[in-house]
Parts: sequence; C-alpha cells; structure tokens
Amino acid sequence: MPFNLPILMYHHLDGSADTPYALSVGQFIAQLDALRRSGFATLTFSDLSKAMQGHRECPGKPVLLTFDDGYESFRELAVPALAGRGMKATVFVVAGEIGGFNRWDVETGIPRRALMPEQGIREVIAAGMEVGSHGWAHRDLTACSDAELDEEIGWSRQELQRRFGVEVGAFAYPYGRHGARLFPRLVQAGYHCAASIFSNAKTVTENPFAMRRVYVHPGDTPLRFRYKLSPLYLRYVARRDRNKTFETFKKS
Repeated sequence: MPFNLPILMYHHLDGSADTPYALSVGQFIAQLDALRRSGFATLTFSDLSKAMQGHRECPGKPVLLTFDDGYESFRELAVPALAGRGMKATVFVVAGEIGGFNRWDVETGIPRRALMPEQGIREVIAAGMEVGSHGWAHRDLTACSDAELDEEIGWSRQELQRRFGVEVGAFAYPYGRHGARLFPRLVQAGYHCAASIFSNAKTVTENPFAMRRVYVHPGDTPLRFRYKLSPLYLRYVARRDRNKTFETFKKS
C-alpha cells in the first residue's frame, strides 16, 4: 500500500548553522516541537515497511526524520532532543568511515565534521534510533563499477549488521543519485527500501527504492516548514520531479 508522507532529510546540527548542510540545534528543536503540536508521529523505515505490507497500523499523521552521514552531532544534539520528546529517527551511516570524518566533502569547502565512532552508534541504537546504510565510502553509485557497487551496497549492510547486531533494511543514496539498475542490487543485498532526494514516482512510497525526501534547510521559516509537511507540498514536488529524468537526478 503506497503512502504519501513527509520524509525529512537532515545532515549536521551545530550552534549557528552558517555552514552548508547544517541546521542550528535551536531550529531543529523548534521543528520537533512543531511536529508534536501538529500531531505527527515519527516512524522508522522498518515501521513504514511493515505498514506498507499491512503488518502494522500507520498513524494518521506519520513523518520520518532522517540524518545522512552519521555525524557526531546526531548523537550529541539530535538524539537527546528526540528521545526527550518520545520521537525517533533514522541515521544513515557510512559503514567504511565509522569514527572518521566527512572525507567526501574535503574538496567542496564544507568543514571537516566528525562521524560517530562505534560506541556512539551503539548509544543511538540503545536510545531507540534506527540505523541504515549510506554506503561504504560515500561514492556516487551512478559512477561505480560493479565491484564498487558490491562494497557500497552489500558490504556496507553486512558490516553494519555484524558490528551492531541490528537488521539494516534501509539505504540512502550518497548525493541522492540513483538509477533503476541499482534497484535489483538493493533487493539482492537484502534491503527493503531506499531513500533518495528526487523521484519520478507519484507518491513517496510508490517505488520503495526511490523514496522522495524533503530537504530541510536553515531558510525554512516555521511557516515554510509547516508547508513542507503538507499533502499540497508533497503533490507539488511529485509533479516537479515527474518532469525530470534520472539523468537529472544523478546531477542534483
């Protein structure tokens, strides 16, 4: 059963959010409180997959909160705010870079940011958060060889499951870049869904291996944030994305 629900995409939290792909912790907390006031219930991708299969009820106003890359700021700043409100999120970890830093951003001008070490990931799992894979080395999957795809898709899942003893069923495409040739590989590797940024599907979950997400950025005022949660906005981005091609998605 397809659902049209907001899947929000975050990366890094800091004090001022004056750097790319970052949000201030104050703005994030205000958004969590806005979600709670509006009656939204947070799900994980495991919860969503069960609802799509008819194995569990879906709340009337579901929302997924996702964090890419697995930064220490997720453990230090996001998890306390989430857990204190009885909310949960999915963090997509780069399996081959645990305890390192965002090497893939070095040439882009984005500051060096610490990634969670193994113990930090154990702590967020214990706090009720879901762990998904964000690849092995954060490569662009659309430019990978078959051997590199095996690492990014298969090895990453196996490593996360081995180290943390959890089922890893969700994948997030590095840079959001994806193509139809990747979907069978994800199925074969054991994933049940994958998160992108853009998708030409009519609803968010119509293609479970290209689930469209909503990028949350510092320019989102409280009014704009509420709009991004609305069915109207989800219909708008679906129409927008259907006018694109996967080649466009690769470059976005």
